[in-house]
Amino acid sequence: MDENEVRWYVIGSVTRDHELKIRDELRRDAHECFVPLKYELKGKQGKRQRVLVPALPGLIFVRGTLEGVREAIKFRRDGLFIRKSSFSNKEDYLSVSEHDMRNFIAFSDIAGENITYYKPDEIHLQAGDKIRITGGFYDGCEGVVLRIKGKRRRQLVVSIPSLIYASVELEPELLELIAPEPKEKTAGNTQKAPQKKERSKNIVEDRKLLFDYARRLLFEIPSSYQHEKEYYLLFSEMRRIRERLLPFKGYVAAQEAELALPLYMSAVKLEEDVETAEQRLREAMDRLHDSSFLKLRIRLYLAQLAGDEMCRRMVDEQVASWKGTRLSSQQKEFVSECKLVFTSSQEA
Repeated sequence: MDENEVRWYVIGSVTRDHELKIRDELRRDAHECFVPLKYELKGKQGKRQRVLVPALPGLIFVRGTLEGVREAIKFRRDGLFIRKSSFSNKEDYLSVSEHDMRNFIAFSDIAGENITYYKPDEIHLQAGDKIRITGGFYDGCEGVVLRIKGKRRRQLVVSIPSLIYASVELEPELLELIAPEPKEKTAGNTQKAPQKKERSKNIVEDRKLLFDYARRLLFEIPSSYQHEKEYYLLFSEMRRIRERLLPFKGYVAAQEAELALPLYMSAVKLEEDVETAEQRLREAMDRLHDSSFLKLRIRLYLAQLAGDEMCRRMVDEQVASWKGTRLSSQQKEFVSECKLVFTSSQEA
């Protein structure tokens, strides 16, 4: 570890329960510090009051270079010291990168009193995909989605490994999978690191565009016009939009289904990863309520593009049940969509 690198170091104290006092003193001397806090009910003069207390004893984070942090705590009371790693006998100090610390601080500030903190031995982070929340209350926060014993719903867990874990009930937002960091190049490895792909900055708008482009290319443009410039422009743009959307996944069933449908349609047209895209769409469809119009719409495209006879029968039965009734605007739109999809001369 580079001692000149600015990191967050974990400060210990021989004096107990002085975390906040130490933090405030260091801040007054222009040092950036952080102490994770939680609310507790404490008795005072016969009354119980909610007060903010350190989440876990002895966790004081100070930002700076190793030498800078040493100087900051050198002559202070409370017997301050930089904590060492419990996994090494060497001079390995406990530290956290700038990125991980900022992510943890932002998460703690946003979650407020809804957050739950854990010691390292109280929670086990299973291997899984790391995600980033996109949109909503926790926009930009990175972590892992887990089910925690004693919690009814899935939790977004943010950690500082081996030190502290924090969780909050996951809000229904879109999740972006974070690709693992490429391995460093070694003497025997001449493979180039993959280039970072562009990600969508407006998922809802891109999702709608992808659906429109895929539907036009699959069902609206006659075969005789597939060699014209407009066709190739649409085809290229569809591919680019699809690549921008692939890293994302909807946490709520409807969000995932709305995303999975155009990704499947575009996969069919591109003839790329069709099986994977179809499996994802079917899994999303199964999570939807049977009365959902979105589920009916998915069945329409699976009937035509995957040749699913059961989906075709269910769509036909549903449309037939509307005959003799006054159709809603949504029903009229779906009937028109059925005519387009089922009567298209395009090959799926």
